[in-house]
Amino acid sequence: MDTGLEGKVALVTGSGSGIGKAIALGLAGEGVDIVVNDVNEQNADGAVAEIRGVGSRAMALVASVADEAEVRGMVDRIVAEWGGIDILVNNAGTTNQLLIEDTEKEEWERVLSVNLGGAFICSKAVLPSMKQRGGGRIVNIISYSGEHMTMIGGVSYTSSKSGIWGLTRQLSFELGPYQITVNGISPGNVITPMLKAGTTPERLAEMKKWYPLRDMPTPEDVADAAVFLASDRARMITGVNLEVDGGITKPIAIGVDWDTYVRVKKEEAEKRKK
Repeated sequence: MDTGLEGKVALVTGSGSGIGKAIALGLAGEGVDIVVNDVNEQNADGAVAEIRGVGSRAMALVASVADEAEVRGMVDRIVAEWGGIDILVNNAGTTNQLLIEDTEKEEWERVLSVNLGGAFICSKAVLPSMKQRGGGRIVNIISYSGEHMTMIGGVSYTSSKSGIWGLTRQLSFELGPYQITVNGISPGNVITPMLKAGTTPERLAEMKKWYPLRDMPTPEDVADAAVFLASDRARMITGVNLEVDGGITKPIAIGVDWDTYVRVKKEEAEKRKK
């Protein structure tokens, strides 16, 4: 299937590892030139090596998406060296596991500045290039918590992801006349190396039983959705939040009760005091 992605330029934030790297590799497999953005230089360089291994151009740019000056410098360099940006994937994010009563204002602002602020800053920064090139694609990695809530993250995480979903809807309207589509992807719990390291095979098998499909999404599943939304095949799709979650959010089969939810977050708060 022709995706129309050959020769496009994509900036994927937070793509040194995990879902971001899978998306970068998925786009590279379609002939897209990839800018790997991450705050971890070693991870970014490793991802670039893998992308070049599949035959696409790649460069690593270390910058915090929460810093407008750093983002502006990153975008200016991409435009100067590669001519422009066609695709932006706002994937970079952070979280905590705190209840509101244990969340200080500084911690609230830290999470919001990266997750929601980063998506805003990066989206604004790429607009001149996308408009000059006659259109573009913005894909925001939201989360099922953007429409519901999360048992894993804290109040600041859920609030930031809800904000990204609102930003997605608003920008889809504002940027439509420029042929720029803006969509979101909401993964469920994704089987990442971090998840595997933090649980046992038996526990993972038990978790899969909560899902209607009896399986959990992988980073590659999320990447497939991102490639589709970035492609010509999705030219008439904008303002949507595509759930890649194995059906978990339909029955809300999260398998955790309120007492467990509070206990885990109180334990996190105590760790931070030590």
